[in-house]
Amino acid sequence: MHEASLVMSMMNSLNRVAEREKAKRITKVYVKIGRMSGVVVDSFRFAFEALKVENPLTNSAELVIEECPLIYECLNCGKRFETDEFYFPECPECGSVNLKAVSGEELEVTNIEIEV
Repeated sequence: MHEASLVMSMMNSLNRVAEREKAKRITKVYVKIGRMSGVVVDSFRFAFEALKVENPLTNSAELVIEECPLIYECLNCGKRFETDEFYFPECPECGSVNLKAVSGEELEVTNIEIEV
């Protein structure tokens, strides 16, 4: 489960921010996870809940996850579309496979709430 190592890395970053801001504790962590990121949301949440208790700064933190859909833009006709198709999607407008992913690959902390 690589989600545990991702959460550990995130916790290290959160601790650095908390120390820099002289936070007493971290209350909420907002994360975007794209459908095509390779991260299993339930495993990520489980790892967060298991690891947060190891640190007084994060032991009562809430994790808020925004799951981002897979959205492509067709480089031939410009159409943007959402799909569940990971492999070889086609543009619903022109049938092209000349596509660029514009959403769905995210894995990022977008915001944290702290108590100072």
